[in-house]
Amino acid sequence: MFNNHDVKDIFSGKIANSWEEKSKYISKVIGEDNKIIFFIKKYIKPNMDILEIGCGTGKLLQQIDNLSTNLNLTGIELSNDMLNNAKKKIFNNNISFINSAIEDFLPNKQYDLIIMKQVLHHLSSKEKIFKKLSGFLKTNGKLIIMTPNDKYQMNIIKFKSINDSLGRISDSMIYNYISNLPLIVLSIQHVNSIAKFCSLYEYFMFLYSIGSLQKIYDYKYNYIFVLKFIYMFKNI
Repeated sequence: MFNNHDVKDIFSGKIANSWEEKSKYISKVIGEDNKIIFFIKKYIKPNMDILEIGCGTGKLLQQIDNLSTNLNLTGIELSNDMLNNAKKKIFNNNISFINSAIEDFLPNKQYDLIIMKQVLHHLSSKEKIFKKLSGFLKTNGKLIIMTPNDKYQMNIIKFKSINDSLGRISDSMIYNYISNLPLIVLSIQHVNSIAKFCSLYEYFMFLYSIGSLQKIYDYKYNYIFVLKFIYMFKNI
């Protein structure tokens, strides 16, 4: 079992500083692999209070910042290195960054929109997270989540509904997480895309750059030995 300290270490240093360059390992993407901004556009309005959990280097928050005016943006992030990169970005709306795990975060207000992009599968107690977030929402507030589903890399690593090595989440699991909460699923969209890599090295390095390799090893440093093995594929 992993903890927040393990995850924080993984998403610091080199990973944090090269976070926005991780797509360099992909030679081509067939299909659409990121629809979250589409859903944000659907619900966003001026004067909203918006929270992004696990905001990383602030790339998505900066995109949201350009969608409307008089927004109050908040980004929380476990990795201080990620936040330092986010703070370098220029925003037009009010923004605040908080270095915190979501489990420890206690806001002094509620939000119209809460966003989690590729974060939920890194959290150990998902039921508790949904319960906590339901209390953060205003009346008619929305929670938008992007996470790997059960079809993600299924032809390479078999999906398990319990303790899945990549933390993948099926539709039924989402419904189970919120079954006793005042939350309603408005929409679930599946994105089907194919990423092409020039070599095994690029593929493995992409998994490393997004934290998937580390996830397989429960964020323990065993993955370092695998990373050394990966370098053997660099010229193949």
